[in-house]
Amino acid sequence: MDPFYFIALIVLLPFVMTLAVPLAYKIMKEKVGWFAAAIAAVCFLLIASMIPSIVDGHNLAGAVSWIPGLSVNLAFYADGLAVLLGLIVSFIGILILSYSNKYLSKDEDLVRYYQYLLVFMGSMFGVAFSDNLIQLFIFWELTSISSFMLIGYYRKTKESIYGATKALLITGGAGLFMFIGFMCLFAITGTYGISEMLTNPEMLSAVKDSPLFTVTLILILIGAFAKSAQGPFFIWLPNAMEAPTPVSAFLHSATMVKAGVFLVARLHPMFSGTMDWFVLVAGIGLITMVGAGFLALKQTDLKAILAFSTISQLAYLMTMFGFTTYAEPGIGVPAAVFHLLNHATFKACLFLLVGIIAHELHTRDIRKMGGLRKEMPITFILMVIAAASMAGIPPLNGYLSKELFYESSVHMAEALGGGIAYLIPVLAVLGGVLTFAYSFRLIIKIFLGKRTEDPDVPKHVHDPSWVMLAPPAILAVLIVAIGLVPTPFIDALVQPAINAILPGAEHLHVALWHGFTPAFIMTLITFALGALLYMQYDRIAGWENRFSEKHPKISLNYIYNTMVDNAYKFGATFGKMLQKGSPRRYVGIMLAFIIFMVAIPLGFALLTGQPIFSKELIFKIAASEMILFVLIVLAAWGASVLPRYVPMILASSALGFFVALLYAYLKAPDLAMTQLCVETLSTIMFLLVIMKLRTKEAVRPETGKVRIRNAFIALCCAAALFMLLMGADLFPAFESFSHYFMDKGIELTGGRNIVNVIVVDFRGYDTIGEISVLTIAALTIYNLISSRKKKGKAAAAETGTARGNFVPSCPIPGAPVGGNQVLGHVSCEEVTVETGDDGHKIVVDEKSVNRHLKDEGADLSNGPEAKK
Repeated sequence: MDPFYFIALIVLLPFVMTLAVPLAYKIMKEKVGWFAAAIAAVCFLLIASMIPSIVDGHNLAGAVSWIPGLSVNLAFYADGLAVLLGLIVSFIGILILSYSNKYLSKDEDLVRYYQYLLVFMGSMFGVAFSDNLIQLFIFWELTSISSFMLIGYYRKTKESIYGATKALLITGGAGLFMFIGFMCLFAITGTYGISEMLTNPEMLSAVKDSPLFTVTLILILIGAFAKSAQGPFFIWLPNAMEAPTPVSAFLHSATMVKAGVFLVARLHPMFSGTMDWFVLVAGIGLITMVGAGFLALKQTDLKAILAFSTISQLAYLMTMFGFTTYAEPGIGVPAAVFHLLNHATFKACLFLLVGIIAHELHTRDIRKMGGLRKEMPITFILMVIAAASMAGIPPLNGYLSKELFYESSVHMAEALGGGIAYLIPVLAVLGGVLTFAYSFRLIIKIFLGKRTEDPDVPKHVHDPSWVMLAPPAILAVLIVAIGLVPTPFIDALVQPAINAILPGAEHLHVALWHGFTPAFIMTLITFALGALLYMQYDRIAGWENRFSEKHPKISLNYIYNTMVDNAYKFGATFGKMLQKGSPRRYVGIMLAFIIFMVAIPLGFALLTGQPIFSKELIFKIAASEMILFVLIVLAAWGASVLPRYVPMILASSALGFFVALLYAYLKAPDLAMTQLCVETLSTIMFLLVIMKLRTKEAVRPETGKVRIRNAFIALCCAAALFMLLMGADLFPAFESFSHYFMDKGIELTGGRNIVNVIVVDFRGYDTIGEISVLTIAALTIYNLISSRKKKGKAAAAETGTARGNFVPSCPIPGAPVGGNQVLGHVSCEEVTVETGDDGHKIVVDEKSVNRHLKDEGADLSNGPEAKK
């Protein structure tokens, strides 16, 4: 199969199969997750089939023209890095979708859940295999949108809504900065093709020598850092934990958050080898690694602990990709790529296990846990493997990654010349110490000791079914297998990805024992300091909590909330400033502005003695046109001065019909028909509204001075526009380009209906804009109608006048007591009463009821309750 269509099949299959999820649900019911898992399995097998070609150094690529005028193609590219990310996404997807079959209740909206997950998976495939920056950006934002929908899956909880909105604002907003960075790359290289840039030495040199280098790098890194929760953008990830745990395991630990890391790795050859790259990528990575690890210590929610640990672990990756010098641009690349694989295994495993624990205990508060080792032995073993791997304990794969990280940090310090540069390995060890502490916190606080008595926590729990245990068990097996026998995984997955970033790189050799190297000594220091830190765990966490309570404003979350709240307040204040008057005043201001804009060139022409209009133009107007103009003016004047609504509407309608007649006279029948239809419908609508009003008189509260002012503005604006139109004949008209559409229509579009071709093809963006306006208007009208229905139902419920039969609590004239029943919808205007067995109905209006009640001595002074 052609490489383009083969990769396109992988990317588009999840999107297409979302349409089949509702049908699969009808057949499989709550087991529809297996259908989604099968789709992920097909994608995994298709991606895995590319491994032999990639290992041999044969990358797959293909493209078709999309927007040739803008150099935008629909292009796919599969190298070692793309295949690695694709395998991670699809394999973790299989496990997550299978796990969800038991995690989610059958009462959940399963169709929506699995559709969102499939859309996200397809979006990640698009990010991994895109070979065009614009195409990459589209899939990039699709991951933000699908993540927004998944985080906000529980639509009725404020926390979910807040977390989803926060994630979308930060990741989606930062993506716009990244898009501007892509525009800068295009300005430098003249292409959006990613592989074309990375394989062309001249383009790489042009980027590094460009004065836009630093600006472009910063703009792109803003998008990458926000997506991977680095630097000040990390604050969205903890709140994203409001999503269902399988979603957190899929998106926010193993896949989506790696999109930013992937972009940094993809563009590494273009920006690495510079001090800007090292300072921004490695510097922010080191700070985030230590800061997030420190904040993880005070968390008591299991998913919050994993959220901050994820931020810290992603910072490991960023830091390693940032290790670079001019002589050695890829110091940390091998370690980063290997950790990219390992992190996906142990972090996804941890999230799935936390989901099991929360599912069984009905809580995620770690303070309410303990003693689960005997009750959940399988979960305990799996948790020990995953947490120990994250802590860097041998012989697990996390230990191998940590060793490579320490080794690359020492190498980077030596490359920079030692001295203060040795702060890099010191910070690396500090990050490892914090990781060691919160990793063992998970094991000790959950499974050891004794559980405190809590009425909300079940007294007896057990391991779940194999459906929930199998996915983390598979990941645990991989953790051990990669740790003990890393070579097959490195040869098939890691080394091709390294070669994609650093062509011709040395083969990565990993082993559990390398002797007493600096990295091994750093590991021993990490274990010792980690144990000491754990002994002070509660004291440090308490200090963090006290500091947060004492200084609530020293927080990035506080800054974010303040900015969002102020945006609402600013919008409201600005709106009140602009919209504090009547529409008549707005129209007057706009007309006055038109006069001002026309008066400037007109005054300049008069001062310089230039003609302002053609004297011959007025004599070219035919008598029939002049008659139409006079009728239009009279109709407009009548619409503005008539005192009653109905004559005003008729005068306005006549104005529209006269304009339609003018269009017909000027040989524009399509415009004439449109004008007739619009005028007819608008006249009918106006008359229907007027008929509902109590008074048919027009309300004109303006004083005489205000009317004179408005008339003066109108006359001046009319004179200005008249002069502007009269002066149009002084300049040569633009050459008509209608012949271009007729000459090129069939050749460029294949269409023979010239009107359709112009609207759909040549003016496609204009048409999209018009359709968007109509769509927004339709949605607004729909929401208004829906809100009125809800308001009506709420009002009916409050007053007790909802549909249904009820016995009135007051006597009705002419109706026997005890046999009265009010039928249908009861309003304040009439009451329908059925009396006796003869079916006779009496309709009594509100005034009659009130008069009768008053005659009976009822007190009506306190409103509806008194009437009852």
